[in-house]
Amino acid sequence: MSEKISPKDVTVLSSTMLIPLWAKAVEYGRSDALLRDKEAARMLEMIDYDFTPFAKAKASQAGCCGRAKLLDDMAQRFIAEHPDAVVVQLGAGLDARYERMGRPQVTVWYDLDLPEVIEVRRMLLPESGNVYLGASMFDEGWTDTIAAHGKPVLLVIEGVLMYFEEAQVQAFFQMVQRKLPGTQVVMDALFKRMVGKAQYHDALKQMGEKPPEFRWGIANANDVLKLAPGSRLVEEAHLSSICGPRYPLILRLLYKTKWGRENMDMRMLRIQL
Repeated sequence: MSEKISPKDVTVLSSTMLIPLWAKAVEYGRSDALLRDKEAARMLEMIDYDFTPFAKAKASQAGCCGRAKLLDDMAQRFIAEHPDAVVVQLGAGLDARYERMGRPQVTVWYDLDLPEVIEVRRMLLPESGNVYLGASMFDEGWTDTIAAHGKPVLLVIEGVLMYFEEAQVQAFFQMVQRKLPGTQVVMDALFKRMVGKAQYHDALKQMGEKPPEFRWGIANANDVLKLAPGSRLVEEAHLSSICGPRYPLILRLLYKTKWGRENMDMRMLRIQL
């Protein structure tokens, strides 16, 4: 590729794609890295963008990597239980989870996002054994493709659901229950107190523009389960469990308290629908 991709030319390279990419690329150079993502480091060099303002977002840099690591581990445990699984990463953006996890030998691994996102993704990260789907996660069509395999299904959803209203999240879960019964979902969930406060996010506020708003968060895992009657929690992890030592002092102290863990800590969930 002779020229770098510029967000000025390809508007789909939005903040919600660039921040986790930057975070993982920075992490790749650390001796104490929470995860190793060489594809993120490679892709960052292909994008014509000034990432230096993000250097101030120390909590988000660690948080993006810790979140990805916890979800990778949950996905790996599902695959160990179901080696013939069909895995679908929804809202894949520029995340190289398939490559980062060693290209798991599952039945098929799909990365799904809007068609314009998939177009950019292919420019930066062509398929390497996985399959790209250009569609909205809210459209039912992709579920028919997945159901046709007749295999256990895992959906991975990271950094996506917090940007939608609760009614949309509920409709999505209930669509999956109807079309893909028995599916498991590995996902992150924002804490409720951050809803409507994206302007205070340490990385989003560096974009120099009005950030996309956080619209959905939870107080606990039950807030997710109630949206999909009959679902059950398989496992749960708090983000501070892996990122705590890397956070600024005030956050480290906060997450040592019961109140902080319950009210200010992002949760990683594995749920069976």
